[in-house]
Amino acid sequence: MNETLAATLGELQAQIYWLHDAEEFAELASAAATIYMKLGYTQQQSETAGNLISQAYQLSDDAVLAQEAGDFDKEIQFYHQVKDKLTQVETTLVYQNSIAIHQMKWWMHFRHQQKLQTIIHLFLQHFQAVGFMNLLTALKLTYFIMEICKVHKSRDTETTKHNAIKYWTELLKIKPPQYPYLG
Repeated sequence: MNETLAATLGELQAQIYWLHDAEEFAELASAAATIYMKLGYTQQQSETAGNLISQAYQLSDDAVLAQEAGDFDKEIQFYHQVKDKLTQVETTLVYQNSIAIHQMKWWMHFRHQQKLQTIIHLFLQHFQAVGFMNLLTALKLTYFIMEICKVHKSRDTETTKHNAIKYWTELLKIKPPQYPYLG
C-alpha cells in the first residue's frame, strides 16, 4: 500500500511543479488537494490547503517579478504573504509545528541561487516536522528535494517524478505526526 501511495503522491508532486511552470494554478490547487486527500485529510481541509498552496505559488512568482525589477521591499512583502498562505495551510491541516517560514525561505533562497541557505531551510523544514528521532530521514528528504530542484530546472520530468516517489517512500516509512510537505 505505501509503495502505491508513494508513487501516486510522487506523481502528483511532480505534476505540481509542471503546473506551476505552466501557470495552471487551478489544476495545481487540485493536485495539491488530491495529495492531502490521499494522506487522509477531509475534502474541505484538502481543498482549502490546495487553494492556499496555489496562491502561495502565485505570490512567489510575484516575488520573482519584484526581484527582477530590483524592488527588494516589494519582493519581501510577497514572500511574507507566501509565508502567511503556508501558515494558513498548517492551520487548516492542524499542524503542531510550524514549518511555513522555512518553506518560504528556501523558495526565496533558491530563486536567489543561494544554495547553502536553500539547503539549510529545506533541512529545517523537514527536521522540524519529523523530529530528532527521524534526523536521518530529514536529511534524506532534504536530499531528495534538492535533487528534484536540480532535475526540474533541466526539465527532466521522469527523474523529477522518480525523486518525488523516493521522497514519499522515505517519508511514509516513518508515519510522521505531520507532513513536512507544503507544496
